[in-house]
Amino acid sequence: MDRVRLPCLLALAAVLSSCGRGGAPSAPSPAVALSADDPPLARVGSVEIRRSQVAAQMRAGGQTERQALDELIHFELLARAAADSVSADDPEVRDAVDAMRVQRLIESELEPHLGRDDIPDDVLREVYDRAQKIFVHPRLVEVAMLNVYTGARMKPEPRAKAAATARALDEHLRASTGHSREEFESIALNPAWKDRKVQFSRVWQAVDDPFPAEVGRQVQRLAKPGDTTPMVAAETGFHIATYLGERPAEDISFADARPRLREQIHERWRTSRFLEFTQALAGSHTIEAFPERLTADSQP
Repeated sequence: MDRVRLPCLLALAAVLSSCGRGGAPSAPSPAVALSADDPPLARVGSVEIRRSQVAAQMRAGGQTERQALDELIHFELLARAAADSVSADDPEVRDAVDAMRVQRLIESELEPHLGRDDIPDDVLREVYDRAQKIFVHPRLVEVAMLNVYTGARMKPEPRAKAAATARALDEHLRASTGHSREEFESIALNPAWKDRKVQFSRVWQAVDDPFPAEVGRQVQRLAKPGDTTPMVAAETGFHIATYLGERPAEDISFADARPRLREQIHERWRTSRFLEFTQALAGSHTIEAFPERLTADSQP
C-alpha cells in the first residue's frame, strides 16, 4: 500500500469499529461497559482493546496473543495520529469509508445467511432432480467412440456413402491392435477420415443412453481396456466403441446426496444470493450506464 493511502485507511479504521478480515488489524472500539467475559486487555487513550478483538486478530493474522495485542496497540496509535492529520473530507478517506460500509453491510446482512446449511432444501431438490442421472443410474461404461452419423431423415445416397465409410473404418480398426482413446482420437483427426465425416466422442454409456440400445447392449459387454465393440448400425448412424472405464450402478437418495449437493453448489448459490440482494437494492434507484464511453483498451 502506498504512503498516501495508508494514513487515510488508518484514520478510517479509527472511525469504524473494524476494518474487515485479514490484512490490517481490527480497530479497537470505544470504551463500553465492562464485561466479565470480554475484559479490556489494554487502553489507548479512551479506547479499550478487548479480549474478543485480540482473539479475532490472532485468527486473522496467525499470531500469538501477545503479538496480536501489540499489533492492535500499534494500530490504534497510528490510527489516532492519522485521525489528527487526515481530514475526514479527504476523497480517499470517503472512498475507503464507503468500501468499509459495504463490507459491514455484507457481513451483517448477507454472510450470516450464506453458509452451506442455509441452502434451502427446495434448491437442493431442484438440482438433484435435474442431475438425477448422476445419482441414480445402471452400470455405466465409459467409452471412446468413432461415429459416422446419419439420422432418420438422411437421403439414400449420403446414407450409402456413410455406410461405405463405416465398413472401411471397421476394416481399418480390425487390422490394428491395442485399441485406445488415443488411437480413436488420432483417426478422427486424420484428414483422410475427417473428410469422410468420421467423428470422435467420449461418453458414459448406459443400455440406451446417450446412444440407442443397439449401441448400449454392445457397450455393456465391454469389461477391460482394449475391449471394442463391432461396428454397430443404429438410428443415429454407425458407431464403434472401445472400453475406457466404468461406474457401477448407483441409487443414491436425495437425503444421502444432500451433503454432496451442498458442497458442490455452495459457491454458485452464494453468488446468486448476492446478485439477488443487489438487484433488490437497485429497485429503489435509477441506474444509468454508458458502456460506449469505455476506452478501447478496457474492452475484453
